[in-house]
Amino acid sequence: MLTTSVSLPVKHAQLWRAKQRQIMRLTTRMLRSLFTRMSVRRGSKRLYNRTGEDFQIVTTRFTETEYDTLHCAAAALRVSVSWLVYCLIKLWLKPSQRVKTNLYTTNYYMTPHTCGPTALIFTESIYFRRNTAQQNISSVSQE
Repeated sequence: MLTTSVSLPVKHAQLWRAKQRQIMRLTTRMLRSLFTRMSVRRGSKRLYNRTGEDFQIVTTRFTETEYDTLHCAAAALRVSVSWLVYCLIKLWLKPSQRVKTNLYTTNYYMTPHTCGPTALIFTESIYFRRNTAQQNISSVSQE
């Protein structure tokens, strides 16, 4: 586990502390939705949480995969990881989203090509794959 911090509105900080594991289960759904609505951004400033509320720094633990996936998405969309976590919390606050079956899983890959004094070239990728275990459960329950 990697320990880091996120900045959240005070009213959401306690919820994040108490329900982080449950909220993180919505990551794939939220990222697929964001990638559909937003495009990779360059030449623009990063978006941060701007709600006019008081914020609190929350110490957070992510698995390596969660951390890498969130940072890759944040870099591509030019948003902060805190903003992505806030989007996750807002999604989790919708009761209908909590009961939906997660049909996809993410796979994060980082491929280094060149790393030296004159260049750093690497590729980061997030793949969304159909969760075959969930597909099998769905097809069995329909029979």
